[in-house]
Amino acid sequence: MTTQKYMFNTADDGEHARLLGQAQLWDRLTFRRLEGLGVGEGSRCLEVGGGTGTVVRWLADRVGPTGGVVATDLEPKWLRTVEASNVETFEHDISTEPLSSEAYDVINLRLVLMHQADEQAVLRKLIDALVPGGRLLVEEYDMRSLPVCHPPDDTWHTVAGASVELVNAAGADVRLGVKLQGMLEGAGLLDVDAEAVAFPRRVPDIQAWRQQFVEVGPRLVQGGWVTAEQVDSVIARFDDPNCDLVVYGPTLVSVTGRKPE
Repeated sequence: MTTQKYMFNTADDGEHARLLGQAQLWDRLTFRRLEGLGVGEGSRCLEVGGGTGTVVRWLADRVGPTGGVVATDLEPKWLRTVEASNVETFEHDISTEPLSSEAYDVINLRLVLMHQADEQAVLRKLIDALVPGGRLLVEEYDMRSLPVCHPPDDTWHTVAGASVELVNAAGADVRLGVKLQGMLEGAGLLDVDAEAVAFPRRVPDIQAWRQQFVEVGPRLVQGGWVTAEQVDSVIARFDDPNCDLVVYGPTLVSVTGRKPE
C-alpha cells in the first residue's frame, strides 16, 4: 500500500504531456548537477520517479556499456519506452518497498520526496542504497514563488496561490526545497551543496502548465479557493499568444551530498 501523496494519474496522456513540459524546463539543471557529480563511464545509477525517462536516457548515454541505470516509478509506463541495453525499469514505491544496500554510485530524484509521507525515512533508505562515497542529488520545489508575476495580476496571483494551498492541503510540503540542505546535512552526508533556480516565462510559452490548471481547476473551485471564472481566465491566457504576463513559477532547489567513505 502506497503512502505517496501524488495528485495526478501518471498513466494519463495529459499527465505525460505535463511531465514532458516539466522535464523541458528542469532537465538542463539536473543534467548539469549530475555532470558535476562525476557521472560517467561505468557509473551505477538509480533514478527514482523516472517519469517520462528524459533523465534516464541522459544517464544511460553517460554511463555507457560498462555502467548501468535502474529507473523506478509508481507507474513505469513511460519508462518502458526507453530502449537501452544498460537500463532496467521497475514499478516501485520508494515509500514502502526496499532498495539494495550499497548498490549505486549516484542516486537522483526530482520532485519525488515532497510526495512522501515520511521524507526522512525515504532519505535514509536512499543513503543506505549508496556505496560509500556515493553521491545523492535531490531536487524539490519551494512553491511559494508560484504566484509571483509581472505585471501584477490579481487573478493569476489568486489562482496560482490557491494551487499552492491545494498541494499543501493534500499533505505535500510546499516548502520542502528550502529545507533540503539541512535534511541532507542532518542525515550525515558530506560536501552538501545547494542552489535554487527559477525560470520566469510568458504564460503562453509554458503550455505544459495549462494542463495542470485544467486538472486542478475543479478542485480549487470545489474547495472554495477560487471561482470557475477565475480558473477560466487563467487558462485563457495560455491560449492567447499576445498575453505578456510573465510568471515566476516554482523555485527548484537542487542539493547534492556525498555518503561518508
